[in-house]
Amino acid sequence: MGKAAQYMKSEKIELLDGRVKIKDGDFFWVETFKGLHKARKSVSCLIEPLVFDNGNTYILAVLERERDVQSDIIFEGDVSVKVKNGDLGFVAEKIDLKGNDIDLVSKDLDIRSLRGKASISDFTFLGRVFRGNIKAVSIISKTMSSITERLTQKARQSYRWIEGLDKTEAGRLLFSAKESLLMKGKRSSLIAEKKVKIDGEKIHLG
Repeated sequence: MGKAAQYMKSEKIELLDGRVKIKDGDFFWVETFKGLHKARKSVSCLIEPLVFDNGNTYILAVLERERDVQSDIIFEGDVSVKVKNGDLGFVAEKIDLKGNDIDLVSKDLDIRSLRGKASISDFTFLGRVFRGNIKAVSIISKTMSSITERLTQKARQSYRWIEGLDKTEAGRLLFSAKESLLMKGKRSSLIAEKKVKIDGEKIHLG
């Protein structure tokens, strides 16, 4: 305790107003009424000092900035921002998130926007349940593949236009129409290995 008191007595601490004149690597040259002083940025000074900023010789804080320029908050090493018993909010006209890796971990995630755009070169989605309520969907792709144990589709009307081949391979194939079933082609073939059965109240051939 005595050594600490002697050290405090021997060191005279002054707070001086000054102006940043030159940035020299990790150091800054600050001009005060006592002349130029070589200063470092303190850990508590979040805003990166610029030339012509007003501060003190150890740059505890940037007191004044004459130019309308971007303010930067720069840290060295890992940084963690924690809020206990409260919320953390960011409000700005535009928010940019840039990084080599960005992780979002949350129990609940809610994203709301009037318009949205995502440009992802390789996208993978993993989940247990996916639900969507969309007024209109438009998908353009070169190839599309889907693998599922069961596929169920329900629509009031369905239309398909296929220029080339439409092929279906199934263990059993069932078509059921309440009113009428029409199959039309320039050339038609029905081939069975064992038996062909046609049953109806009236049958017209030719």
